[in-house]
Amino acid sequence: MNDRVIRYEPSGAVTKAFHESDAFFRGIMGPVGSGKSVACTIELMRRAQLQGIGTDGKRHFRAAIVRNSFPELRSTTIKTYAEWMPLSFGRFNQDSPITHHIKTNDIDFEFLFMALDKPDDARKLLSLEVTAIWFNEVREINKGIIDIATSRVGRYPGKNLGGCTWSGVIADTNPCDTHCWYYKMAEETKPNDWEFFRQPSGLSPDAENIENLPKNYYQRASTGKDDDWINVYVHGNYGMVNDGTAVFPSYRDQVHCADEHIQPIVNTPLLVSADFGLTPAAVIGQRLADGRWLILDELVLDDIGIVRFAEQLKSYITRNYANFLIAGAWGDPAGTQRAFSDERTALEIMTRYTGWRWRPAPTNSTEMRLEVVRNTLNRMVDGKPGILISPRCRMLRKGFGGGYCRKFIKSSGGTQTHEEPAKNEYSHPHDALQYLLLGGGESGVILRGVRKRNNGAPKVARDVDYDLFAN
Repeated sequence: MNDRVIRYEPSGAVTKAFHESDAFFRGIMGPVGSGKSVACTIELMRRAQLQGIGTDGKRHFRAAIVRNSFPELRSTTIKTYAEWMPLSFGRFNQDSPITHHIKTNDIDFEFLFMALDKPDDARKLLSLEVTAIWFNEVREINKGIIDIATSRVGRYPGKNLGGCTWSGVIADTNPCDTHCWYYKMAEETKPNDWEFFRQPSGLSPDAENIENLPKNYYQRASTGKDDDWINVYVHGNYGMVNDGTAVFPSYRDQVHCADEHIQPIVNTPLLVSADFGLTPAAVIGQRLADGRWLILDELVLDDIGIVRFAEQLKSYITRNYANFLIAGAWGDPAGTQRAFSDERTALEIMTRYTGWRWRPAPTNSTEMRLEVVRNTLNRMVDGKPGILISPRCRMLRKGFGGGYCRKFIKSSGGTQTHEEPAKNEYSHPHDALQYLLLGGGESGVILRGVRKRNNGAPKVARDVDYDLFAN
């Protein structure tokens, strides 16, 4: 280890400033190929070498390296890390948890590789005691996980070994959408002791890492791409690019989105639904007598517990829809499970703090959930769309436009797509919409079609609380 020399130069002025900063949280964003993940790999090694000598005569350093999913962790993050820190140095353990432990007479460095792609994965961090954490492609990481992570750094080495010389969180990312928590923190909130570094366009004279890329890399990368892709991945600007296929290609914004904010129909009750978790979302709608749906509003929150979510949802509806009856409220069927830390279920908590009776959606079958949405999108009633979205519903609308997608995966047979929709900021309001349609009677519409095709023999159990078409 001591005989190995790593020859590295920052890929540009922004990357150099990233290394020179001592901020507690540092994020670096830029075009694809700009050397961001390499910079973070080097930064961890550099900080490990700068760690003060402990009371036992060794430099102690422990870092967690996090990616949003296990496949990307193995194929991308660990691969980049290994190019600069060969896994033959020290001991590399491929079993869970994946670790690279480098230990000599005077150093004790440990690197832990973790995949955190679900809200519940935040629990993996609760027992961590590390010096630093690196989030690779942080735009894919839930803000609640970031918040927990900031409380786990600086915990190692302990005072008995001399404490940390530096501790903190570093993160790299391709540009995110303006609805992402990263954008809000970097451009709006700007917390103290958090610094955000933004690399220039790949086509700029100041582009970074050009010397390590093939000739005309960004010019060739731009060929055949649409403006949104070039804006994000070449110029490094905030924006949204579909990294997969839209779940609902039949959605047409000019057909299914109203020109103006939809006002609720008087004397027609409201229906409410919610998806729970660290980024809870609620959808508010009405189902008309002719079977058409008006999706009036959405409430999408970030990093909030279920009690506060219930309180805020209650307050929001009271302020904006004071004279309307809530005739039905549905949530994720998993909300009937009791939490380890609370004997109440999520649905019981929602009922307690909103005053409305919350019920589980009739099914959590992905195919049934998607089918009820497809069915309403494809339905026309007297020349009007079966579902009309208010422009207030920005996240739902952008999700329909491609944010709610099935991600591409590469295999020996070529590029394919995941069967399940990707979990991201758009999936939460879309899950809530699916629960709304299911609970509001659309599952009954689907099942009637099944019974008709099967000569009246139902193949699926029916559990619908609200059905305007019921006899």
